[in-house]
Amino acid sequence: MKNITFTQTQEKIATGQLVLLYLSMPHCNVCHAVKPQVEKLFAGTSLQMFHLDAHDYPEVASTFQVLTAPVILVFFEGKEVHRQARFIDFQKLEQLVKNYQSMNLSVSYDELFN
Repeated sequence: MKNITFTQTQEKIATGQLVLLYLSMPHCNVCHAVKPQVEKLFAGTSLQMFHLDAHDYPEVASTFQVLTAPVILVFFEGKEVHRQARFIDFQKLEQLVKNYQSMNLSVSYDELFN
């Protein structure tokens, strides 16, 4: 999971196909316990994962409408498609990511409408 700036994170979300954003606070014990589990869950996959500390980037709260930590946001083609906060359902998160990763987006017009 990469630590990059707030601006870089916004660029990655806007340009990436599937992006996981992990938001945390420095004195949050749950945040420190969940992060390695998320990293392990998606180790070896092509999922782009980024971490932002809400203490370092206070604009995170208003931009992503976050009121607690930790928060996992999943973006697909620049749009938020999934959110989990505080209590993370790892099985649901893993299944959701697998579903988006297995999508075939190279469907032609003829395949859709004929």
